[in-house]
Amino acid sequence: MPKETFFNLPVEKREHITTIAIEEFGASDYAEVSISRIVARAGIAKGSFYQYFEDKEDLYSYLLDLIVQKKWELFSLDHPDPQHIGVFRYLRWMAEAGVQFELAYPDLMRVGYRAFSRNLYPQEFQSRARQKAHEFYRQLVRLGKEQGDIPCEIDEDLAAYLFDSIFQGLGQYLFLRAGMSADGAPGGRAFFEWPEVIHVFEQAIHILEHGMGKRQEVSA
Repeated sequence: MPKETFFNLPVEKREHITTIAIEEFGASDYAEVSISRIVARAGIAKGSFYQYFEDKEDLYSYLLDLIVQKKWELFSLDHPDPQHIGVFRYLRWMAEAGVQFELAYPDLMRVGYRAFSRNLYPQEFQSRARQKAHEFYRQLVRLGKEQGDIPCEIDEDLAAYLFDSIFQGLGQYLFLRAGMSADGAPGGRAFFEWPEVIHVFEQAIHILEHGMGKRQEVSA
């Protein structure tokens, strides 16, 4: 995480440095990003950079944390109540919210695309992200059990783990299937604007909700 000196900067200067970092990490892979170029563009001394961040990975982790933070902020703004629309419809709504996020933060999403396409996440960030996701799905499973969307005998931790694992793996599968790259989707479309992605995602939700086992017809 950035040092306290970074957060003590005037908002305009902090945002200026962040914007330049987003542009640099969005345009180039991690190994090619130059701290010298960032500080030159930001108009700060290189020594000042190390008063704000430990190193390049620290700055990179900060940007990835920013993606997670802003995405959860979007999810919390005027979102449908899963108690009223149901857990599985809520999961479908999250895909729609993902489109809104991509359209609202295209530059930040380019950083995310590069990290995702290269599977390049600092270990500390990855641990925080997985913990946050697991807790979110655990709360969703608990709610689903309370309102009858999910059977009461289902183990909450196991179900949360499966939700997290499935959606994480599904994201990687859809990323490749849609022809995504480090620069994003072909044609500049948002990820969930592609019909094929929507179709596969809907199938995944259907399988989660109804299972893959063939139902036996009950004879009269």
